[in-house]
Amino acid sequence: MFKYFFTILITISTAHLFANNHKSDTADLDDIKLYDIVKVEHCLDQAYDTIPGHARKLEFKIEGDDPIYEFDIESINDGFTYNVECNAEEGFIIEVEKEVSADNKIFSSGAKISIEKAKSNAIAIHPGKVVSQEREIGMDGSLTYEFDIQTDVGYEIKVDVDAVTGKIEEANIELYEIGMEKE
Repeated sequence: MFKYFFTILITISTAHLFANNHKSDTADLDDIKLYDIVKVEHCLDQAYDTIPGHARKLEFKIEGDDPIYEFDIESINDGFTYNVECNAEEGFIIEVEKEVSADNKIFSSGAKISIEKAKSNAIAIHPGKVVSQEREIGMDGSLTYEFDIQTDVGYEIKVDVDAVTGKIEEANIELYEIGMEKE
């Protein structure tokens, strides 16, 4: 419960920071200058060392108070797409998750709540329109639904919902995205 409250508090604080520092601006690319970040190429190299393949998408988001590059990499080893997160201040990989389809046996046998229930939980806290959704298996075996929500107040937020408990694991403001989800 504390982790959930802390995530919400940081998200609100970050949105408040953007609103107060840029009264006539929205949370977007010029807000990146608030951070001392490594070159994206450094993190991409780290991501390729972790999952050899081809980058299909890059997102830049704020997790807590950390700037994060997230790469979608299509693996040359198994063909799956992996979400590889790199701390953009420190330049090291912090998380790897494998994207899976609805018929993935591991995910479907382990998930205790439906994607619709997870989506409902996410939208209840962050009202808006879901613009993309994924099922992910963490390297630790965790099962997560991930939703990108275009909020009613104007920013995009990435919300992870635990597929076993239905609890929101994290919610992070996305500043930009380059590339497209694989259809």
